[in-house]
Amino acid sequence: DFMRVLLGFGASLIILSAASVGFASDDAAAKVAAADAASGAKVYKMYCETCHGPAGAGDGAVGKTLTPPPRNFQTGDFKYGGKDQDIYDVISNGAASKGGSPLMAPWGAVVPEADRWALVKFIHTLKKK
Repeated sequence: DFMRVLLGFGASLIILSAASVGFASDDAAAKVAAADAASGAKVYKMYCETCHGPAGAGDGAVGKTLTPPPRNFQTGDFKYGGKDQDIYDVISNGAASKGGSPLMAPWGAVVPEADRWALVKFIHTLKKK
């Protein structure tokens, strides 16, 4: 009986963990939906354009000198996942947090949370159709 209870508890934890991952994804989508892309554009111009370029092609003045080059947002391809939460995490914690280049700095301590969600929304607008 003890083992059955223990197994049931373990299965419940796994189900709850899986559900919380779904909620995190839904939460990120809701935060991006509520965000203001125009605010994101201002944040992008201030913090991102020098590397990622004015149109998000990865060709900013500083970006042209970097190896590896900055992400080209026009392609819509993201090295660490293209979901809203993935993009937000890289903006917040830097690419090195995912095993990537430390040249993509963490902006979480500099850019307020709402502005980082707005930035995610704006980045989606840079993808070429």
